[in-house]
Amino acid sequence: KKKGEKKKKGKKKGAKKGEATAGGGDDEEGFKMVPSCFMPGMEEASLTYEEIWKFRDEEENFQQKYDAELIKELKRGEVEGEIRVQVDDLMRQELKNLKAALQKDMGKKGG
Repeated sequence: KKKGEKKKKGKKKGAKKGEATAGGGDDEEGFKMVPSCFMPGMEEASLTYEEIWKFRDEEENFQQKYDAELIKELKRGEVEGEIRVQVDDLMRQELKNLKAALQKDMGKKGG
């Protein structure tokens, strides 16, 4: 044998005495990580970065001026939601008026 070589034993490297080396990892006791309460926020921030900022060229924006298009995109969704509610209310009112007019016409024709 050469200098520095050690005998190989039957156990796998890193296995401790009395520890199973194959397939016994599931029933071991020990420290288990609890899901972090910060993880959803971090994932949301990462997703926002990926969608908005990752490919945006900000080299010339040293003064960190606002981006009008970015603001328009963000506000457009809010405005669409508000308008949708108003349009839904108007459509319900119009449907109610049409049903009332139909009932009125049916009453005249039937009598």
